[in-house]
Amino acid sequence: MALFICQGCGAEHTSWEGKCPKCGTSETIRLAPNTDRMIDRVVKGKFKILKKLGQGGMGAVYLAEQVGIGHRVALKFLKSEFSTDPEIARRFLNEAKSYARVAHPNAVALHDFGQDDEGNLFIAMEYCEGVDLKKVIAEQGALPMVEAIEVVLQVADVLANAHDKGVVHRDLKPENIMIRRGMRGVHAKVLDFGIARLMDAGTKLTVAGAIAGTPRYMSPEQVEGREADHRADIYSLGIVLFETLTGRQPFDGQTIAEILRRQAIEPMPHLNEVAAELDYPELDSVIQKACAKKRDERWPDMLTFANALSQATPTAAHLGLSPLQKSGVSHKSMATPRPGVPNTTPASTSGVAIPGAAVDQSSTEQTVVKLGDSSNGLKAPVLPGSGTASTNSTQMEGQLRQASLGDLSAERATDVAARAADLSMSRPPEPVAPSSKTPIIAALVAVVVVLGGGVAWFATQKAPEPVKPPEPVAKVDPVKLPEPVKPPEPVKDPVPTQPAQEVTEAFVAGQFALGQSAFEVGNLDNAETFLSKVPDTSPLKPKADDLRAKIKTINETMAQADRNRANGHCELALPQYARVLGLNARFAPANEGAGRCRAANVSNQME
Repeated sequence: MALFICQGCGAEHTSWEGKCPKCGTSETIRLAPNTDRMIDRVVKGKFKILKKLGQGGMGAVYLAEQVGIGHRVALKFLKSEFSTDPEIARRFLNEAKSYARVAHPNAVALHDFGQDDEGNLFIAMEYCEGVDLKKVIAEQGALPMVEAIEVVLQVADVLANAHDKGVVHRDLKPENIMIRRGMRGVHAKVLDFGIARLMDAGTKLTVAGAIAGTPRYMSPEQVEGREADHRADIYSLGIVLFETLTGRQPFDGQTIAEILRRQAIEPMPHLNEVAAELDYPELDSVIQKACAKKRDERWPDMLTFANALSQATPTAAHLGLSPLQKSGVSHKSMATPRPGVPNTTPASTSGVAIPGAAVDQSSTEQTVVKLGDSSNGLKAPVLPGSGTASTNSTQMEGQLRQASLGDLSAERATDVAARAADLSMSRPPEPVAPSSKTPIIAALVAVVVVLGGGVAWFATQKAPEPVKPPEPVAKVDPVKLPEPVKPPEPVKDPVPTQPAQEVTEAFVAGQFALGQSAFEVGNLDNAETFLSKVPDTSPLKPKADDLRAKIKTINETMAQADRNRANGHCELALPQYARVLGLNARFAPANEGAGRCRAANVSNQME
């Protein structure tokens, strides 16, 4: 819509009738809307331009759709004043070749390259919906750890593929990573290979001593104008990972010169220096090595970096621990074991299961004791059959003390005394340490034990041959010899039965915890073994059944996916591997199978 400004009074009007209604002046200034002449144009007879998406120093990007089928694409135009520059034209062509070489699901796909009717160079590429990572961090701050590492691993997969094809990005930054969240989690796309270098003879377009890249994510060798290889991308991706985890850039400044200086000489800050809650030494070590100032000290390639990052990623169980618990648990033991590498991790001494390590009885008992000490009211009980006569007698003496204080009934006190008498035959009486309490208690215990021992000794003696006693003696009622000959009645165990129940509940909880931990790190066989020990009567049974159902689905789906891949049907296998990873993202065979399928697809496309 046009805007009219009266030259007499300066009033603004959306329409003009020949003179200003306020002052009557007939002179006006007409401001026409700023229209883009590219809108609605059809490029090469097949791409109709819909709207402008962005503007850069050397060109602009438009949203267009393919005429007839409505397929949306992004058209990147080089400015007309640069289209006649041979060096810039070759650089633009180099970008198109980079897209064509990479050909990866997490990279933008190339559709076309050419010139329009006016001679402007353009690249037609995949239109990516979503939000760039820079905007995501600006709006919500640091990403959750699992999501941040997943994004970086997807980007690393793209760059590893690009490096294998001889392409170095050289301008990796959050603005060039597009994020889209779907039903299966976060999905990343790598954009803008504008200054990418093809590592072939004759394709070096950067002038010696010139700087190419973005200062905040530029490697030290780029800052110094030296040649940059694939390790420059490793450095930049390490900085992106740091910023995604913390929400802050490690090398920032007020001026470009200050940022470049810090990139060249200042060491990489540690994660916990910026965010105290990110106290993960293994993860920090991966970032430190990726961002080493000397490129020979960095990870040798992107695949090695990605493997190290995957190994250093904390499990969901470890992320749920308190800071005090984290300090007592070796995080390295929680990493997913590498296929084919023997497990040399020492046995856990903290009661936490080590995935991939053999489970011994002592570690299980430690876990039971820890669960017994928790706040749910369970005590650390003695396992059935593990008690000794000394331990039980100590319990009896304690109960005798309670009897003397009136805590036990007279009948129960008698039973306890009898039990104590039996125990006294199996061991010498232990001296009772003097106590600050009433001495009568100790005296009572000693008297009862001595009397009980005498009765028990007398009961074990062989009865004398019956002799006809004199008449006066027969009338003595208190002495009846036949009764002691009878075996004593079985004494009921005064120890409550609750500890045995507590042992069972604690053991079941321990088995479930071990099974859950094994499932989280992808060790499904061990997980199935532990979870199968949860009985039907346990309240943990539904959760155990749910995990076992997932294990069954994973095994069945993996079998189908492996068969499809072996028969050359990766288009069927890839969705099945994705389903498995949706149930357990740490299941290594699914990642390996999907990687082989993607490699096979790339090889077929190259052929």
